[in-house]
Amino acid sequence: MSRVLLTLTCGVADAEAIAAGLRDTLHVPVHQRAETVLGRDFDDAGTVERVAGALARIAITLDIPADQMARALDIATTTRRRLPFRWHTVAILDGGRVA
Repeated sequence: MSRVLLTLTCGVADAEAIAAGLRDTLHVPVHQRAETVLGRDFDDAGTVERVAGALARIAITLDIPADQMARALDIATTTRRRLPFRWHTVAILDGGRVA
């Protein structure tokens, strides 16, 4: 079964709801990290972010089977949120746990 690393980048205020929905429904560990996005793409920016020129975002990352992608995106899409989110996947070739 192929696996992917799904990363969703969303607004700070939306992160907890999206992460909780993914964790509770897919039953997988969900990682979160704060990010500052500098750039010229302000389509997703709030008013304060447009003025500051920097977007405060949270990257939510989870390792899921590739066939769970549609379900994960549906969960994130239907979660009540204020801002749009962006997403991408990366194929996982290998992994494990070292004790």
